[in-house]
This record gives sequence, C-alpha cells and structure tokens, in this order.
Amino acid sequence: MRVASAGLPFVALVTVALSVSCAPLGGIHTEPPPSARIFSARLTLEGKPFDLHVASPSRPIAPDVLVLYASGDGGWFGSAVDMFQQIAGDGYYAVGFSSRTFLNLQRRAGEAATVDRLVDDYQRIIAQARLALAMPASTRTVLTGWSRGAAFAVLVASDVRARAGLLGVVAIGLDQGEDLKQSTDPAATADDGPRVATGRRSPFETYRRIPSIAPFPCAVIQATHDNYLPAADARRLFGADSETRRFFSVDARNHRFSGGESQFNGTLRLALAWIVSYGRAEASL
Repeated sequence: MRVASAGLPFVALVTVALSVSCAPLGGIHTEPPPSARIFSARLTLEGKPFDLHVASPSRPIAPDVLVLYASGDGGWFGSAVDMFQQIAGDGYYAVGFSSRTFLNLQRRAGEAATVDRLVDDYQRIIAQARLALAMPASTRTVLTGWSRGAAFAVLVASDVRARAGLLGVVAIGLDQGEDLKQSTDPAATADDGPRVATGRRSPFETYRRIPSIAPFPCAVIQATHDNYLPAADARRLFGADSETRRFFSVDARNHRFSGGESQFNGTLRLALAWIVSYGRAEASL
C-alpha cells in the first residue's frame, strides 16, 4: 500500500481501520442509524420510475466519496438493508437500490441485460445521487453490493467506460458467475442457498473480471460457509492478494453472514477504508 495521500490523511484512515479490527463490534444495524439521514430519490430508467435510497451522514468520514450499494436478488429488505445502513452509519455518503427491482423494471421476463446498459444505468444512478446529496461532479465512487449487487459492481468497474470517477470496488458475497437475467429460483430471490447447478457456464465469470479492475483496488468479502460459494473456493478463484486486490474471509454460516455479523461489520469498515486510502494515495502521485 502506498503511504502518500491527498485529502483525508492516510494515517488517519489506517488508524480507523486498525481500531475497527481490534475493538468489540456490535451487530449489523437493524434500523437507520441516528448519525445518518436516509431518504428517497427517484430517477427514470428505461422510461420507468426507479427509487433510490440515499444516505447523508452527519459526520462524513470521506466527504468527497460516494458509496454505491446494490442489494441481492431478494431486493431491498433484511440483510441487504442492514448492510446499507452499516455503510451509512459508518459515515459514508451512500446510494443504494434493489437489484431485483432494477432488473424487473428494465427487462422482459427471461431477457438478459448487457454490460453496456448496466454501465449506462450506473452512471445515471451516480449522477442522480450526486445531485440529491449536493455533491460535486468530481466526487469519486466506490462500487459495492451484496450477492448479485456484488456482481454488478465487478462488471461495471471492469468496463473501461466506468473508469472516470471510479475509486474502487468492495464485492460482498460474490458468486463465480452472473447472467444479468431475472431470477426465478425462490431460493435465490430469498438470498439463500444453495445455488442450483445448471451445468451451463455463466456468460460473465466475475472472478476472471477482477484483474481488469486494476489499477483501481478491489476487495472481496466472503463467508466461510457461504451457500453459493464458500470463502475457500472463492479464494482459489480470486488468487493471491496483491497491491490492488484483497480477499477477506468472514467466519459465518451462510450467504447472509449469520453468526458472523460482528466480524463482517469490522471487515466491511476495513475494506472501505482501504479502498478510500489507496485511491487517494494514487491520486496524490
């Protein structure tokens, strides 16, 4: 990791990250934290209204950074909302949305989206979030998400058109493949498992795309007993850590990080702090 920095001091970020990894931590928030104001914003995608969840922290930890979070297949409820509120409560300006609604409003049943359309829509979402939060166009964005939302983040960040304004990626519960189709599997839409094997290769192999995100940093957070892709298997696909890539394993019993909420909270804080500090260090060179 580089030691130079611009904006928020690198040392301060590292201090925060280390204290998080060592201090006792509570569980994931179950309601909006009082330190952040969470409100709704709306934009039009594919000619239809699309709702965004926007968070404005009372004490921003990174005033020039926006975190974009996308849910899993199940939509905007349960663990997906908890994760978003964790990000907001930790002091990040953030925008979140339901991956399920995103695909449903845009595509006919069985029709797949394309990466080009995904990138275009992400750019519109980011622009709307900046407007809602009164953030300048120079604001840089961390792409994150859980499950299908993690796949969205990797696919978008690995596309050259998304490089402007990108700060990095935090992929939570990243599966090995993505097809950008609406899911009809009840287990998938509940963000539970195990994954149903189809015998077909996914058109987009997410872990193979991670190297294309460089020179921007990418972190993957995976549960040891993830129903879809356990951390040990994900690590083999991810490969060794490097200057721009970090893999985090959380001791938890399923895709929702049940039983490992405290460790997950600390890991998410650490991953975001690393992305922000790395991006600023690069910008100062």
